[in-house]
Amino acid sequence: MNEQKKKSWFAKHKVLTVLGVIVVLTVIVSASSGGKTPATSQPAQADKSSSSSSTPTPQAQPQALLTLAGSGTKQTQTFTAAGDWDLNWTYDCSQAGNNGNFIVTVYNADGSVSFENTPVNQMGASGNDIQHYHKGGKFYLDINSECSWTVNAKG
Repeated sequence: MNEQKKKSWFAKHKVLTVLGVIVVLTVIVSASSGGKTPATSQPAQADKSSSSSSTPTPQAQPQALLTLAGSGTKQTQTFTAAGDWDLNWTYDCSQAGNNGNFIVTVYNADGSVSFENTPVNQMGASGNDIQHYHKGGKFYLDINSECSWTVNAKG
């Protein structure tokens, strides 16, 4: 038993000794870097975000993809939307003397219906709205109405 009492405090408490050394080394490294995180651990974009926050990035204006006016049934030419796009539309049945129907179906360039892009289907004397789409690609529109109409795709 005398041999156990002769062991030093450090030998008895190895875990505490190791933890103490780690804490001391951490304090030394932190003090030598001025309390700042070393540059190698910062994200590469940190400097860019601080300089770009003073100058707002201008947003790109939507480009006209398709503009068309007419009456009756019409298939448009193919247009390409890179991503999100809007379909602005109007219809007016006043010359027909009563209510009419206005239908716009979005087709993929290969002729299949674009199920991701909801069709427009309205009845009444007139109307207008904007349909927002979130699926880009190559499309054409099939417009079916006895009324006069306009369509304008922007993206």
